[in-house]
Amino acid sequence: MKECYNIREFVLEELQFGRTPTTFFLLNGFQLKGVLLHYDDDVLIVESGGKKQMVYQQAISTIAPSLPLDFPNEY
Repeated sequence: MKECYNIREFVLEELQFGRTPTTFFLLNGFQLKGVLLHYDDDVLIVESGGKKQMVYQQAISTIAPSLPLDFPNEY
């Protein structure tokens, strides 16, 4: 039986540990460009312009990393 992956967890973990510059598009149209420092089930902590900002995951519509992520073949 194949192991089941959570794509959201995989992407957030890759962004956090890779310190990849990323653009977070919010539902209200705002774009937040920065580096993901930490995340949990509800919020992200993003460093942008030397400041840390907390963003609720439910407010994010799209995540666009500046570098491609290397997904395993199982996806």
